[in-house]
Amino acid sequence: MLRRLAASTAAASLVVTGWALPARADALPAIPPQAPRITDIDGYPQRNTLPVWPDNPADASLPIGVIPYDDIAPKLNALQASSDRVSARVAGRSSGGYDLYVVTVTAPESRAEAQRQERWKRQIEDDPVRARADRKLLSSYKTPLFVNANIHGNEWEGTDAALRVIEEYSTSTDPAVETLLRRNRLVFNVTSNPDGRVAGTRANANGYDLNRDLTIVSQPETNLIRELAVGVKPIITLDLHGYVSPTLLHPSTPPHNVNNEYDLFIKHALPNALGIEQGLKDLGYAETQSARIPFRDDEPGVWDDFPPIYVPSFSLLQSSIPYTIEAPLNPRGNLTPEEKRRRSGINTDVHEVAIKKSLQYIQDHRTRVIFDQAEVYRRGWAGEPLRDLPDGYVPGWGPEDDYRTEFPRSYVIPAGDRQHSEAAAARLVDLLIGSGGRVWRAERSFRAAGRSYPGGSYVIDLHQPKRGIVNSLLEPGADITERVSDLYAGPAAWSQGLTWGATVDTLWNELPRVPLERVHDGVARGGHPDGRAGYRLDPQDATDLRAVNALLAQGAQVYRLADGSIVVPWSPKHQSLVAASVREFRVTFERAPRHWSGTLLDPVVVAFAGTVEARDTLAATGFAARQVTPATLATTLTDDVDVLLVASTLNPATLTAENRAALDAFLARGGGVVGLETAGPAFSNAAGLLSVTAHAGPGLASGVVNVVNSGGAVTSGALPHSFVAQPVWYTGLGAGVNIEQAYAADPLLSGWWAPATGPGGQSEAAGQAAIVSGTTAAGNGVVLIGTDPIWRLHAKGLQSQLGRALLWASQR
Repeated sequence: MLRRLAASTAAASLVVTGWALPARADALPAIPPQAPRITDIDGYPQRNTLPVWPDNPADASLPIGVIPYDDIAPKLNALQASSDRVSARVAGRSSGGYDLYVVTVTAPESRAEAQRQERWKRQIEDDPVRARADRKLLSSYKTPLFVNANIHGNEWEGTDAALRVIEEYSTSTDPAVETLLRRNRLVFNVTSNPDGRVAGTRANANGYDLNRDLTIVSQPETNLIRELAVGVKPIITLDLHGYVSPTLLHPSTPPHNVNNEYDLFIKHALPNALGIEQGLKDLGYAETQSARIPFRDDEPGVWDDFPPIYVPSFSLLQSSIPYTIEAPLNPRGNLTPEEKRRRSGINTDVHEVAIKKSLQYIQDHRTRVIFDQAEVYRRGWAGEPLRDLPDGYVPGWGPEDDYRTEFPRSYVIPAGDRQHSEAAAARLVDLLIGSGGRVWRAERSFRAAGRSYPGGSYVIDLHQPKRGIVNSLLEPGADITERVSDLYAGPAAWSQGLTWGATVDTLWNELPRVPLERVHDGVARGGHPDGRAGYRLDPQDATDLRAVNALLAQGAQVYRLADGSIVVPWSPKHQSLVAASVREFRVTFERAPRHWSGTLLDPVVVAFAGTVEARDTLAATGFAARQVTPATLATTLTDDVDVLLVASTLNPATLTAENRAALDAFLARGGGVVGLETAGPAFSNAAGLLSVTAHAGPGLASGVVNVVNSGGAVTSGALPHSFVAQPVWYTGLGAGVNIEQAYAADPLLSGWWAPATGPGGQSEAAGQAAIVSGTTAAGNGVVLIGTDPIWRLHAKGLQSQLGRALLWASQR
């Protein structure tokens, strides 16, 4: 039985995976540029001639009957030439090198009018109380609508609907359209995944699902989406997808993100969804006579909006009213050309209805939606608690929907010796600012909550307009295991404050009393000691590993100590190389211990069996790497390979004789092995390396876990928490197997891991090994890791543990 009210009742009560690496796989997340000066803002239209791409008969759009990528720029160029309502620009490049098109449709604005619109947009966030009382703003502000189309490349029709609306509104002589464009700006990300559009794949050319990347921002396409979500400040955001029948549209089921001002969202999101549903019925197709609205129609967890990794979930934390729209008819597969075109045509109509109905909703409730967007910001500035909503707040709202957090007063990201990783801290600050948050730097030292902090520490005052996204990124998260029996997808907790490798302190009741300067990016300065004592680097971040690998590539003598740190002896050459490393990577070397001994390292070559996450994590840590498969071991596992990373299934028993011989030769010469999750121990046991028994939790179990580190070469200095996306732990450890890290007695800090007890549950993992290491009789260094250092490039703070494991295993 569905937990929600029937549609009629609710309505009555509511008026490729490509192999090419990114240009900078090791780059910190890009951040949107600082807002331009008001005086630099130009009027509309802002015409740009878009480069035209050559005809591509292999474009996967063509059989579906939708517009091929190479026809988009000519169409937009023609519309710009014929209309003063269309402004198109190339706003970036996809991972595969295609142009990303952003189009603004609005009535013409003089430069002075455009600058006034920008002042009003900023005022709504910066001074919401004044904005809500400004009659001129309420009557003349151009309310923004943002349409993000085709984020999944083989879900095409959102692009066609966007182009249809752009063309209609740019050419219409209907007075209603003219009025609409005087009161609104429509912003379209026309195809946010052109790589996948052309190739017919869900993912981009780098192999990533872009609709899982909004809090990681590892891809150029999601950087643009984030920039638009933050900068446009849309009243409504539409993310256009396919294919779920009947048409699916938000709002979603619980669990809801605990940082949302859900009362201000749901009171608009549900009635607009019902309006879209009616618009679909009015199309007259048999396939559009009903819609699926998860909040109304599904059980908790079936289609939730919990993690802010999706475009709508991220946008909701930006004070937008967001929707995923899943068009109903799949045009892929073994269908006639006519049927493919019929289905894609209906899907395009569906998305057009969603755009137009949402725009109409904004117009019908104009003052209220502006007021409520500003109200989100006002509550943030005031530091008010989240609202406790009564059952029946909207039809179907019940106790299962009550997800709230308590906001601390502030956070401090320390500088100096109290900071675990200066590079990680800078990256985290960039993420917060790029996501719409505000960060300050202390101008001098201070004390807070009984602790001393040096000047230069970052301070995050949570009395700020977008506190929801800031707190969602920094707080540990919630354990929702007992509240919901299902999830649409993980992660069930994320906490970049805990999993990105930086030290972050929570101040529940205090804002440090110290002069603060607002900053617009994170800065890691790095440094090295003077004198001739040698240089020690403790790799606690991927940046540190890149520096180590760069030094090795430049011929420096680099020694690994027993605790996993490295030492470069002093010499004039080394002094120059270390100084250059500090300038390039902003890492911090300390004075080497007076009496040290270690293993001299050589440059490390890693062969990996795995996917794009393994590839890009190795790139982020600076290792020379090549992919291997069970069919290519003979040609890729050559004599120069030092360590084999097993991140996907590699079964020695199923190899051909030639490939098995290559593996045996690699192991016989003492090649190292690092294995992840269950694939690693399965390979280790089959190859006769370390003897362990691997156990796995449920597939959707994910979140932030408490761990205990042993102080060995892999986890020395690591933080006491980790990340899992299906937890794995090891028992039955054979002789010589050392525990590098174990799950704590209470493993799950935040997330979802059901059952709490029983097979695969938290109680079984408690106290068991999460990372183990050992050396075989043949001299193979082996490390097995049951946490998730590579999953979607998510837990960047764990990347250094993988890098340390590779260094340890590669050279014994």
